Amino acid sequence: MKIVFLDEASISLKNDMNYSALRDLGELVCFDHSSPDEILERAKDAEVIIVNKVVMPQKVIQGLPNLKHITVIATGYNNIDLDAASMAGVHVSNVRAYARHTVPQNTFAFILNLATRVPDYHQDVLKGQWQRANTFNLLNYSTFELAGKSIGIVGFGAIGQGVARIAEGFGMKILVHDPMLSTAADFPNTALEELFRESDIVSLHCPLTSENRQMINARSLSLMKPSAFLINTARGELVDENALFSALNNEQIAGAGLDVLSEEPPKENPLLGKVKNLILTPHCSWSAFEARQRLVDEVTENIRAFAGGNRRNAVTK
Repeated sequence: MKIVFLDEASISLKNDMNYSALRDLGELVCFDHSSPDEILERAKDAEVIIVNKVVMPQKVIQGLPNLKHITVIATGYNNIDLDAASMAGVHVSNVRAYARHTVPQNTFAFILNLATRVPDYHQDVLKGQWQRANTFNLLNYSTFELAGKSIGIVGFGAIGQGVARIAEGFGMKILVHDPMLSTAADFPNTALEELFRESDIVSLHCPLTSENRQMINARSLSLMKPSAFLINTARGELVDENALFSALNNEQIAGAGLDVLSEEPPKENPLLGKVKNLILTPHCSWSAFEARQRLVDEVTENIRAFAGGNRRNAVTK
């Protein structure tokens, strides 16, 4: 079968991925990026399409008569018109929990950098402040220990649970909010407003829904402690970015670490301006080598299962 990967550059760094098992399944053709106008021509003979963020609307799906399987090399699949796929008899699959280790790791990279002010001290050293100091050290910033602090985890799937395990290792108190949390879970389900009030760190690990869009807004930020930090490695649209800009610059909260923004790549965004104690990274918390290879391997198994008549990681009926 012919397999076309429409946006391979979204997961590959200097050709570091191993596609050997995927190539064993058929003819693999990879494109770094694909615009909407290029999809039909590039995928016209494909039985299987691999996409990360390329949008597959109804007109594209209907325009590919050979297409049998779309496998999303990610967890989110809102870029696929699932109704159109089902009507066309196209199976859609995704990959789950591939970043269960790397996103918690990066979450704590944010937390530790905010708690210790390592980036700020590094810049001070580069500017020569340590070299000119009158004592052996610099004490320019107030830092704090994580032990005994409360972390509020919003969303308690594989990633949220991974964050909790690391937090336990630091001796932190854990608060959890998740509408799907089992009553038999290790942590009780905390009301969202209580979590905002009680947490020293609020960390978002939930999918975006119509109900939680901009859940971090002027009101929820007003509930948080002035010493609290916000971490978002989930989806940018969970945060009202104008409200966060104001909260940071007015010192309503102490800082934030964001790996996601509402528009990606960003063009105009208040958080790209002058903001107090904000760390931004470019939606890369998921992207450890092992996690990216896990994506490739899982997609390979999805295609192998489909070719054998099985439906693995299906998101269509």
